[in-house]
Amino acid sequence: MLNDWDEVKRLAADFQKAQLTSTLQKLSERNCVEIVALLLEKQLLEVIFTNDGKEYITPDHLEREIQDELYVNGGRVNLVEVSKTLNVDLTKIEKIAEKIAKENASIHFILGQLIDEDYITYIAQEIQEKLQQKGEITVNDLTEQLDLPSDFLQHDVIEKHLGKIIKGRQDPTNPRNFFTQSYVQRCKAKIRGALSALTRPTNVSVILQQINVQQKIFHTLLDELNPAGYVTSKVANAQYVPHIYARMQIDWVNSFYRQNGFLEYEALTKLGISNAKQFINKHLAEEQFIYLKRWAISEKLLELTIIPSLLATKQYIDLSSILPSNMSTADKEELFEIIISKKLNNISNQYILLGSEKGSSIVFTTSYLEELIEPCREMARCKAKGSVETGIYQQYLTAKLMSQKSLTETEEDSMKLDKKDERRKKASTGKAGGGSQGRETKTKSTKKHARGGPGKRGNVDSDDEDNNIESLGKARKQLELVTMADIIEIINNETLKLNMEELNEDIASLCHEQLNQLAMNTAQELYEATLQKSAAGGGRQSHATVQEKINALLIDLRLYEKGLKLFPANVQTELIKYLLKSMGNDICNELLAYIANECQIELKNNNLNMDQRNKLAQECGNYKAPLLDLNKALSKTVDEFVLATETLLKSCSMIIKKVDKKKDRQLITQHREKLLEQLKQQTEPAVILHLTALVLFTTITGCILHASGKFVGQILAFIKASVNDEQNRLLIDYQDLVINVLRLSKEDEEYQKSLEQLQEMESQIKHLALSFEKPGFVKTD
Repeated sequence: MLNDWDEVKRLAADFQKAQLTSTLQKLSERNCVEIVALLLEKQLLEVIFTNDGKEYITPDHLEREIQDELYVNGGRVNLVEVSKTLNVDLTKIEKIAEKIAKENASIHFILGQLIDEDYITYIAQEIQEKLQQKGEITVNDLTEQLDLPSDFLQHDVIEKHLGKIIKGRQDPTNPRNFFTQSYVQRCKAKIRGALSALTRPTNVSVILQQINVQQKIFHTLLDELNPAGYVTSKVANAQYVPHIYARMQIDWVNSFYRQNGFLEYEALTKLGISNAKQFINKHLAEEQFIYLKRWAISEKLLELTIIPSLLATKQYIDLSSILPSNMSTADKEELFEIIISKKLNNISNQYILLGSEKGSSIVFTTSYLEELIEPCREMARCKAKGSVETGIYQQYLTAKLMSQKSLTETEEDSMKLDKKDERRKKASTGKAGGGSQGRETKTKSTKKHARGGPGKRGNVDSDDEDNNIESLGKARKQLELVTMADIIEIINNETLKLNMEELNEDIASLCHEQLNQLAMNTAQELYEATLQKSAAGGGRQSHATVQEKINALLIDLRLYEKGLKLFPANVQTELIKYLLKSMGNDICNELLAYIANECQIELKNNNLNMDQRNKLAQECGNYKAPLLDLNKALSKTVDEFVLATETLLKSCSMIIKKVDKKKDRQLITQHREKLLEQLKQQTEPAVILHLTALVLFTTITGCILHASGKFVGQILAFIKASVNDEQNRLLIDYQDLVINVLRLSKEDEEYQKSLEQLQEMESQIKHLALSFEKPGFVKTD
């Protein structure tokens, strides 16, 4: 043992001596650099230089130093910091770090950092502590706190240690949420307590705000709790509806219905019932209801109370006395119409509801109304007698007869023109060359007339016929012997006694037409009885008749002008020419016929052209100048023509009526009704299209239009924006078929096919004109 120790001492002394002995041959720093460079050049040595280039290190040694840094930093190190510490380029550090992570499964290379399993275990322990403190934790929160990728935290940290280090459970609806079982139980207890305390529908957001539970957890745990209610949806505005509230709704509805026999939708809405009809059908399926817009009324209530009350009344009954007090007038009117149409259909004409527009709902029997207006019948007879004595009725008859005469003359002239047109058409198709070219132009004009004019006549004649029919209708309807005020004055005493004077206008409007017709019939009988005596005042009657007719034509002219001003300027010009050519021509001839009679000039034909009128004007003395001015105005504007007409009327000592705009709407309505009546009776396709275009224009714009068939295309283009695509397509297709029929010969197969299609579409076109409702329209100049 002693010898061994001596040997150690001797070796130590030799080692110290060797250390203290200086080397006899030394290598300079330059020699060392050259030796290393040579080794590197021959690839006998692999080293990594430091950033300053003064030192170098082998990759293996660098790998050991990186692992040492990872250990020193607690299992997580940023490679940027390692690069600064070791003074080595970051790219070299990253390559070595990737190699370390690849060779060692317990080390992870993430976002420029090295993390080992010890650090992951440490993180898992921290997450467990936070989860126990809060009861819930999310991956997103951990990502912000730990500055690590969410996927790494979820899969390599939490899910890997879930159930081991981390004691909790994963949310099945959201895998990024984790919570403890105790937290789940606390949330369940909060939710159960909150829902048990509710007795009416409550927003889920309000519940969550009170119990401080997240919405996702609430919906997840709700099914597990099996609560005494249900949630309407899982969106933000969802509501929780307790079963007790639904039972309360049903009990209230059943109780109210059993006591009253009806249900109001508004009351059910206040209870929280969104679809009242569906609720009633579901919970009162055994009951029979009549559904109104705002009410559901039991048929038993109608059969036991309301209908017997109606059948028992002999004069009138106020529906407010047998219907709910909060039922509006519109609801009462709707219910009355249903009762009359479905329950009392056999005797529906015996009851009339009046006063709906004024807030009253009083049902009269027709027999009682007849008694009420009986005194008005005597008044109507007196009015008829007075109209005959004053000559008012005779003026009306004269205007009507003149309109009929003018219509007859127009028809005769139309027949002549038809024959001429037919001869022209045959001539144009018989030859070719320069001579036939002129006839071909005329044939085109003829086709345009046939295309739009009523019947088989040209447009000018057909429109004259329409105007004369219109004048005849005005002559018949303008005479009002019995007015609304006359009827109200008679029935007012009786309605005052009944305390229902607010119904005077309704009663008067109901029987006005009937009483006026009675007065007209009586006046006709009196006139026929005194016909010979009335004939003595024929001269004065002629003056009054012409005055009335010219004023009526001027009113029509003004209304037609308002309608044509809605068209573009180029179309306006053509429409004005046609208006003056037709109606203006009639006014000129009417006035010339009157003046010729005054000047004792015999006229063989009342339908004169411009040259004939100018020639006759030379013989009319003082009337010459205004007649010539009127004739010239036919080629000018409507305003200039009206001004010339008024000048001539003053020369004839005729009174010019002032414009009464209140009657314009009535005249327009009458004009539309006449067009509809003609349309119903018409079977000619071209005429149907013409009348339909005029009716639609009047309905849409509220103006009347005087236009021939050649303007149908412009009218359809104008109303295109006010009809839907289907209606516009129907009009265009019908127009194309009409053109085909007018263009082709009757022997052509396509002619027969087009004619059949027109017959099939006739009912659709007429229905469109009859049922079309006025849309929103803004009239612009």
